[in-house]
Amino acid sequence: MKNSPQKHRIIQLLLLLITLVLFTIAPATRTDSVKVGATHITSGWDLTLPSLAETYKDYFMIGNVMSAHQTLDANLTAMYKHHYNLVTAENDMKPQYLSPAKGFYYFIMADMLINWAAANNIKVHGHTLVWHSQSATWLTTGVDGKPLTRAEARANLQEYITNVAGHFRGKVISWDVVNEAFSDGSGIPNHWKDALRKDSPWYLAYENGADKSKGESGADYIYDAFVFTRLTDPEATLFYNDYNETDAWKREAMAMMAEELNAKWRTDERNTQPDRLLIEVLGMQAHYWTDSLDVHAVEAAIARFIKSGVKVAVTELDIPYGSWTNQHSEPLTKEEALNQARLYAQLFMVYKKYAAHIDRVTFWGKADSQSWRAKGSPLLFDGNFAPKPAYYAVIDPEGFLRANR
Repeated sequence: MKNSPQKHRIIQLLLLLITLVLFTIAPATRTDSVKVGATHITSGWDLTLPSLAETYKDYFMIGNVMSAHQTLDANLTAMYKHHYNLVTAENDMKPQYLSPAKGFYYFIMADMLINWAAANNIKVHGHTLVWHSQSATWLTTGVDGKPLTRAEARANLQEYITNVAGHFRGKVISWDVVNEAFSDGSGIPNHWKDALRKDSPWYLAYENGADKSKGESGADYIYDAFVFTRLTDPEATLFYNDYNETDAWKREAMAMMAEELNAKWRTDERNTQPDRLLIEVLGMQAHYWTDSLDVHAVEAAIARFIKSGVKVAVTELDIPYGSWTNQHSEPLTKEEALNQARLYAQLFMVYKKYAAHIDRVTFWGKADSQSWRAKGSPLLFDGNFAPKPAYYAVIDPEGFLRANR
């Protein structure tokens, strides 16, 4: 039954069944009831608060994440329209969900999010086409568990991007084309390829059959991914996206990669827009910690990316309390909430300073209770959807810092 129509039909029926179950159990609206002692406190979004998007309308877009099932929540939708003008699919547009088997594409959940965004006048950012994680095995790996050949992986990459970016053409304004291709290291690499994840399934497959005499290597999947996306959807803005982007190792690797691949694209015979970059935006995931966030390092990264000739985007912002080795799990005290808020204020002062070069700022989560890093209370709204000091720090960073030195 390998890649047979019958196999695809079975997969399709299973996925449709899962979809129906999710939609059946998902609430149409959301108002959380939280028990404190013997008292029940009903929580909800306060739509009288100043809008984040409106506050920054003259600077950059303000975004957040959504999942398809959340679009059924009327209260959440009302809040989203109030505060945000851009949405990133938190999971529904990742390869493992869109194409679990070769030749089979499952767009139901992603299309639901796309349609929700269109109905509410919200722009959509596609996340993500190529990633070592949450990918689809068929793209890079054979049934024997070994990497495909370079030619096989390249053909799969082109097929996947043509189908996916083609399906969403005209519906998304931008794509994270490649996500997290670089390893974590220290210092400044001699060449950007030295900093790549050599254990990425994409790197391993592209390395399998690379002709070293022609300068080929496992790194070539990155250029191919951007070119295939540009050719499929010429109107979409193309991003490279990564975390720990303030570390010198990754900051320099990202900038050098953009410089080299953009120079290569200028002389590529497939390029019909010679005045346009191939990698147009470097995405800073901005998954920080209160204990280690260095705002000066953030500014240095932004300045380096601008120097490389591209625009900058803050793509997944959150600041949980504590550190990677000392993760916070208790509700924030008043002073802890103020410390977190000061960092948000300092960040947004930097973002405003470089607003001419920043495409958007996207938060990775709407309230602490909905965050993938919920233990550290990382966002602007708490578990009851009430604004935290961090919200007010983002609304007026200068004023907040003057009042809370």
